[in-house]
Amino acid sequence: MRVSSNNRVADLRNEGIDLAIRYTTPALAPAGAQRLFGETLAPVAHPSLGLHSMDAAALPGLCLLAFDDPQHPWLQWSDWLAAVGWAEAKPQAVLHFNQYDQMIQAALAGQGVALGRLELIQPLLDDKRLVRVAAPTPAQPSGHAYWLIHAEESPREDVRHVAAWLMDEARQSSGR
Repeated sequence: MRVSSNNRVADLRNEGIDLAIRYTTPALAPAGAQRLFGETLAPVAHPSLGLHSMDAAALPGLCLLAFDDPQHPWLQWSDWLAAVGWAEAKPQAVLHFNQYDQMIQAALAGQGVALGRLELIQPLLDDKRLVRVAAPTPAQPSGHAYWLIHAEESPREDVRHVAAWLMDEARQSSGR
């Protein structure tokens, strides 16, 4: 097995790839794609910050950790703040990261509040290394999900075995 991670959409058959996991909307998922899990967004922070809830009045005292990727506006604080009616509120500071994992590492270090992709960071929440910060609206689905894509309609047995394992892992994780 070879695992390759990148942001481009690979041509599975021509590149000799048997399976891929793609992050997209249901409308853009290729025919035959199997949904692994969705994505829910909510503010998260390190417990040492003692931040249990967020409101517009608290925002000027907070540092927001921002995933700075214009291709994913639904993961931006500006969209989230507008959705809860706080478009005009200004945080104390904003730290920008071009990689999601770097932003989460900053949250783990207690550097501010991140907009968490709950399904991806669930182990950190389970271990209480990060906590959800209550907000005026409940955690919101982003409209995107992770999809398992097969290169072939009738894959080899070993590929079917790996695909079944991935589906089972996704089911177990979403059933927490």
